[in-house]
Amino acid sequence: MRFLLLLLTACGGASYQTVHIVNQSPRAIEAVYIYPSGSQNRGASRGTLAPNSAIDVKVKAGNVDVLAVGAKEKVNERESERKEASQTLELRAPTELVFHDSNQPVATKPGSIDVVFRVIEEPKPAEDPPSP
Repeated sequence: MRFLLLLLTACGGASYQTVHIVNQSPRAIEAVYIYPSGSQNRGASRGTLAPNSAIDVKVKAGNVDVLAVGAKEKVNERESERKEASQTLELRAPTELVFHDSNQPVATKPGSIDVVFRVIEEPKPAEDPPSP
């Protein structure tokens, strides 16, 4: 048992990586969860992000799930929704996650990971043909 403890101490135990989280979506992100892949327990939110802002968080290396919960948005007179974006990744080194909408062009750095809020465009009504 002591040998195992010494080995873990010598190797530095569990390593942590910095995750740089960028919100390039037009909505506020009310909660960002980063937790071990497959876990049912998300733990506490790692923070909130206004549009065009960023935060850095330390996360234990390994396979993780990332979930961002957007602010409530009004869809129509009676309905509202909260968009969510998620990604599973293997954390081995410092990583940048860029949250954005699916209909939004984004210029990310090489090595950055896009995490997308799916936006469904409403079909435009067909125009009536001109009368003769």
